[in-house]
Amino acid sequence: MATKDFEVQQLFRAYRNGVISQELFTQQMDELAADKKGHDAVPNVFAMRGDGSKMAQGRLGKTPQTESAVFTLPPNFGDGHENSHRGDQLIYVIEGKATCRVSGKECEIKAGDFVTIPAGAPHTRVPGRTSCLL
Repeated sequence: MATKDFEVQQLFRAYRNGVISQELFTQQMDELAADKKGHDAVPNVFAMRGDGSKMAQGRLGKTPQTESAVFTLPPNFGDGHENSHRGDQLIYVIEGKATCRVSGKECEIKAGDFVTIPAGAPHTRVPGRTSCLL
């Protein structure tokens, strides 16, 4: 019998590969993610996607150490100004690619990459690159 995690992974894979529509993905994800009280245990990040013309953000959750959110970042977004946070920031790139700078080191990130930004580390997205859904 498949676990819920496995089913979620398969849904993401099918959606990313164009096998299922966004509507079917949303419906099946909602069915999988609903807890016994009817709340979404696993939010649908694709439903929070922006149109790519401006930054869009959706909040997923927060703990005393971290905050999780979904961002759609259009090309040329930001001014390269670095910032930092009190908690760790974990970034998973869903689609697209971008250049980020963490503690002075630049790296290209693309769909499937996972970036860990330690608490207090200065970081930014380098402007002038392609759009990205984080």
